[in-house]
Amino acid sequence: LLAWRNGELHLVFYAGASLPEINHDWVAQAFRQAPVNAADRHALLAGQSAQRAVASRTICSCFGVGENTILQAIKQGCHSTQALGNALNCGTNCGSCLPELKHLLLSVAVPEEE
Repeated sequence: LLAWRNGELHLVFYAGASLPEINHDWVAQAFRQAPVNAADRHALLAGQSAQRAVASRTICSCFGVGENTILQAIKQGCHSTQALGNALNCGTNCGSCLPELKHLLLSVAVPEEE
């Protein structure tokens, strides 16, 4: 949650089942100089600088798991939503990311064994 007043950031609140990785110095800087564009505001919601936040889009908001992390896990052997949940926690809380997880699983072709 971000709260603005007269163009200035007054409140940042993060809540979740686990503590997200937050760049505290970068968030504190946002109180001194508020983000001016949408990318920086979205990055602030993620608790990370825009350079880090755009590395990949967030798929699981509950645990802050990005697309690149999920794709890497799939390539390393997580071939089901349950396996991804066990490895990364994604899909194990609210479940709203499960359709996207299934789509990513299908998008990474797993070679069939002969």
